[in-house]
Amino acid sequence: MTKEIFDKIFDWGIHSFIMDIQNNNPLIKTNDLQECKKKAYENYKSLIYQYKDNIFSKVDNCLLDRHRVASCICGAFLRTDVFNKADLVNQIKKSKEGVEAGFYYVNEWVAFHAGCRYLSCFMAYDNRNNADICLNIINNFPNLPQPTLVKKGYLNCILFNLSQVKDKNQIGIEHYDLYAYAMLFFNLERNFYRDM
Repeated sequence: MTKEIFDKIFDWGIHSFIMDIQNNNPLIKTNDLQECKKKAYENYKSLIYQYKDNIFSKVDNCLLDRHRVASCICGAFLRTDVFNKADLVNQIKKSKEGVEAGFYYVNEWVAFHAGCRYLSCFMAYDNRNNADICLNIINNFPNLPQPTLVKKGYLNCILFNLSQVKDKNQIGIEHYDLYAYAMLFFNLERNFYRDM
């Protein structure tokens, strides 16, 4: 994916999401978005090269499928903190009151959302000859499955799992599992089409 396409999708599908989060919690501060966009793209390119080296054994001009690209996007945004949540964490420590998972795991939420938005653009492009399907994808993807035994919800589970990747006491960001998250994005797409 070129920088131009990356930037267009960011400006269309990620920027407004970030602004909505910022507007809904004054304790979360947005970092410089132009710098975040630049850093996320650099991280994306690094992850793409890593993935290609492991999959294609140094063959030039091979493209990864969209689920692998979405996984690389998610990982790139995990490495690029869009929000500074220090004020939120301090408030939680003082008040001892919890907050919605989406705010506590705000950078992970952006990472997951970014993976989904980029994936939805590729899905819509593949269905560009059918306007109804394109609009459904753009407006409704992902259709998260209902968890059967987890009361917190599917999104909360994903955000928590992504936060553990960033916890150096757990496994650390350098061990983000590109392959497992590619399967997650594949299953989200499959589930979406099955429910259409």
